[in-house]
Amino acid sequence: MKDLAGGVAVVTGAAGGIGNALARRFAERGMKVVLADIGEEALGEAEEVLRAGGAEVLGVVTDVSEAESVEALARQAVQHFGRVHVVCNNAGVGGADGSPAWALP
Repeated sequence: MKDLAGGVAVVTGAAGGIGNALARRFAERGMKVVLADIGEEALGEAEEVLRAGGAEVLGVVTDVSEAESVEALARQAVQHFGRVHVVCNNAGVGGADGSPAWALP
């Protein structure tokens, strides 16, 4: 997909860091963007910033550690925009005890 304009991107972990940078770049290229993040307040702020820049955006509170939440994200993205072209599964999920990724078995 060389011409991204008009396409739909779903980005997890989109309220900050790399996920937010990906979402902004997709919006700059003319894509509609579904922002997914577990942090509702930060997600709303990221959504407002992209929308203020003229992007078509949908924010969906999502916990990627829960299959039902991810399935709900997929349903909402398709219901809102009709299809999805790019998925960036950027959200980080650490160990249950909060261990850093390099210490996990």
